[in-house]
Amino acid sequence: MIKHATNPYTNTLAFIKKNDNQLINLFTSSVIQDKEEKKKYRWQVSISILVLFIIGSLINIPFSREVKKLNIESGRTDIYLNESIIDDLINTGIGSLILGVILVFIGLWVSSRTNLGAPLITRIFSKKSFNKSESWKALFSSLILSSFVALFLLGLFELQSEFYPISGIISRPSKPFYALVAFSAGISEEIMFRLGLMSLIITVIQFLKKADNPSNKTIWIGIIISAIFFGLIHLPLSKNFVELTPFTIGVTMIGNLITGSTFGWIFWKRGLLLAIISHIAFDLVFHVIGTPYT
Repeated sequence: MIKHATNPYTNTLAFIKKNDNQLINLFTSSVIQDKEEKKKYRWQVSISILVLFIIGSLINIPFSREVKKLNIESGRTDIYLNESIIDDLINTGIGSLILGVILVFIGLWVSSRTNLGAPLITRIFSKKSFNKSESWKALFSSLILSSFVALFLLGLFELQSEFYPISGIISRPSKPFYALVAFSAGISEEIMFRLGLMSLIITVIQFLKKADNPSNKTIWIGIIISAIFFGLIHLPLSKNFVELTPFTIGVTMIGNLITGSTFGWIFWKRGLLLAIISHIAFDLVFHVIGTPYT
């Protein structure tokens, strides 16, 4: 009986190919979107997301007050800071309630045909068993992706500060404030820009094309446009710390286009909950662990 020798080179290639496929599957895994399930538990999910949005907005108050305080200390006289935080709590609570209702209505009701939304939150209410393996893969790969993007942008900021340093107008809030705003932004911005704006853009295009389901191209258009608006909304905040020039505007827009597209892709493939968690992870790595503005 003749035994054929095993080719080590062939075995190595097979091992590499197998691991490459596993890695690709890890980062392309999607959360199952069940239209009927989402329709059945729409009210429960809507109320949950509305409460999340209000909480996220309220968490931002300490950061917002600190930015105003730093501006006042720098000599600006056009900034008003409420003496009582209670006034901020009431105003923010009412404002976020109204805006949250609009965003949830757009994301879960008007845009229901896009089959986006919050599948994992829906699954919690349906009490159906999770595919634990797939859920953990989706969570783990989303965290890895958002952390990688944060580290990549931190690297770019290091290069920028080395070759084109930018002087700040005022000092920035300390790390604890950025830790708070990581949770605030992760919750409120994902509900605003992904669940609300991105879903609406895709719905409008889908309606104009008279399509039953949005194509990948349509979804990417929604991702990119919402990411552009995501960048624009950060310009007023940047204005507090640096002079807005073509360069600083470009840096803000490009950075937020990259992050907004990343969160948009996660929202598309895995839903709102993982987009929120990924956004929080990004902000913690970028703003709290990293020091991009020093």
